[in-house]
Amino acid sequence: MNVPRTLRRLACALLYCAFSLLESAGATAADFKLTGFGTLACAIGDEDFSYLRYIDNRGTCKADSLFGLQGEAQFSSRWSATLQAVASAPRTSDDGMEVTIRWAFISFRPNNEWLFRAGRLRPPVLINTQNAEVGVTYDQVRLPPEVYSLSPVYDVDGGAVTKTWALENAEINLDAYLGQSYTKFRFLPFQRDGAQTIFPDQYIAEKITFMGLVLSSASGPLFLRGGVHGGTLKPDGQQQFIEFTPTPFPAPPPLGGTLYVPRVVDKLDATVLTVGADWRSGDWRVTAEYAQRIIKGATLGTDSKSGYATVARSIGKWTPYVTYARLLSSSDSRTRYQDLNSTPVPLGAQGAPLFLPANFHRIVADSIVVYDQYSTMLGASYSFSATSKLKFEWMQTHIGLTSALVDGDIHNQRFNVLSVSYSMAF
Repeated sequence: MNVPRTLRRLACALLYCAFSLLESAGATAADFKLTGFGTLACAIGDEDFSYLRYIDNRGTCKADSLFGLQGEAQFSSRWSATLQAVASAPRTSDDGMEVTIRWAFISFRPNNEWLFRAGRLRPPVLINTQNAEVGVTYDQVRLPPEVYSLSPVYDVDGGAVTKTWALENAEINLDAYLGQSYTKFRFLPFQRDGAQTIFPDQYIAEKITFMGLVLSSASGPLFLRGGVHGGTLKPDGQQQFIEFTPTPFPAPPPLGGTLYVPRVVDKLDATVLTVGADWRSGDWRVTAEYAQRIIKGATLGTDSKSGYATVARSIGKWTPYVTYARLLSSSDSRTRYQDLNSTPVPLGAQGAPLFLPANFHRIVADSIVVYDQYSTMLGASYSFSATSKLKFEWMQTHIGLTSALVDGDIHNQRFNVLSVSYSMAF
């Protein structure tokens, strides 16, 4: 793909759509605003396996680089429209790049207390969810993936309502949203020993129905946000969710034993709890967030608890920071992974009529999503202006049992990543 040509087409498409909206509404050019943002980021690790799909010891600029344009049309004091498109590495494959419409919604604000939006929008799940791709709005090179990988997608096609209470020393917002997303979940990044996978696709197409309530409070130096989110995940198209359950194979060992048998799962019901705080005091800033993901209907390994804390201090134009982040699957998920790795495939199942390979259980273990990792990040940002920021970061990540964010047979191992990025907005 020709990147400059793609970006020119993207800009032209945004301008055309925005001015068409303005013309149809009889608005003037002063009612339209076009803004842009972008990040050029490069990272290199000290191991040959890949982290976050692209980061290894060969270096990459794909993991965090992106470019976006946003058009906003104000039709009246009550009605407006927003369109945002972003060019980046694709979410649904490991190759190439893609340009996607992130936001495309109509807003209606009858007064200062109510806001209604409909279309493709992004609810405020985490503190930086809505501005995650605008790198000048935070100091870290990348937001901690231990928490911000909570969902494969945050944009929904649907609607949202915001109720605002403007108090004397605080502002409180209650957001309610409902919508759907179509995406592909990357669940099979690696097979040990060059094994041939029994699954046809690395990315599984999903239809996700989202709903949630988010309460936010801004009071002087303190910002608080907490939410309860529900989701129903269904396979899209001809694909299926499959989990494996232990079943006795009727024969004395080693001919018999325990065999993990596939079972089709029609849907997964997820509940997500999020809470976060951002506090400023003079030149100091402390940010912390926690998220818990609860999956019902299957033991596919995606239950997890995660959190991070960042302490930063402004020194002139420099802002050094330290972040600690943790991501851990539920004990049931980790136990299932260990059982799969330690359970031999019965010899009877390796012959007729099943003819399963001897490493069948290990292949299944590599297909479930399990996390056990923590990271420490030391970095600094340098602000040239309010719309231009240079960042540096050293990160050390420790993988315990395993982690689906790493492509490799990695256990109880540390690795390092050095990153540098330049973010701007205009």
